Amino acid sequence: MESRNLIGGLLAGAAIGVAVGILLAPRSGDQTRKKIKRDSKHLMGGLKHSVEDSIDTLRDQYNHGIDELAKRSKGTIANVSDRVKI
Repeated sequence: MESRNLIGGLLAGAAIGVAVGILLAPRSGDQTRKKIKRDSKHLMGGLKHSVEDSIDTLRDQYNHGIDELAKRSKGTIANVSDRVKI
């Protein structure tokens, strides 16, 4: 859930920044378009990095959860097999 909030915040901040930048830009249209293109590429790079970090964090949490589940399952199976005589 935190990843969604982070990405949403980044996108909202970027949109506000671009809008303010365009409104306050003392440059010509051509220069402004070049700046927007350059800044957009920079933003996308940062966003890509944030998404990759979020995916890595989620992957680590998932793997940790699976490991914990496997440990608990082994303990439960051992307890049951000790109690059941075949």
